Amino acid sequence: MVFLLTILNNGIDPDAIENSLIPTSIWPFIVQLLSTFVFLLIVKKFLYLPIKGIIDKRADFVKKTVDDANEKEKQASLLKTSLEQETKKVQQSLKRLREEAIEELNLTKAQMLQEAQGEVSRLKQKANEEILHAKHQAIADIEKQIIEVALDASKQVLQRELTKKDNDKVVEDFIKGMRQ
Repeated sequence: MVFLLTILNNGIDPDAIENSLIPTSIWPFIVQLLSTFVFLLIVKKFLYLPIKGIIDKRADFVKKTVDDANEKEKQASLLKTSLEQETKKVQQSLKRLREEAIEELNLTKAQMLQEAQGEVSRLKQKANEEILHAKHQAIADIEKQIIEVALDASKQVLQRELTKKDNDKVVEDFIKGMRQ
């Protein structure tokens, strides 16, 4: 400060610059030391402390942001793990359901096939019974017709009518002959 005043008052003089920068007595030295101290106090109060406060706030903000990011990363990792486990459970459940559906389908298929085979067997048996019944009916009808023809032929041969007893005997003998 003294240096600036000397330059402003006297102009640029090399000896004056040297005397101003390097004090030769104690009082200019003390004044220069005090002015430097005051200057440092002003810089500290108006520049250093506010800038340090801003830098500290920014550091706190960055630290908080990093901590939050780390926490969210941990949560995301836990969520990812949880979702992977849930996905595995769902896949296992779907696999089990698919296997159960296939098993049920095979069981139903076997059941339907068995029912169809049973129905075919019943239809065959019924058809065989109907055929057998029709065969017996046809045989009975043929026997009746043969008996009638035989009775008519015997009437003509004997020229008389047979009695009920004679008729029954002739029919029985004829049927016995046919069956043997």
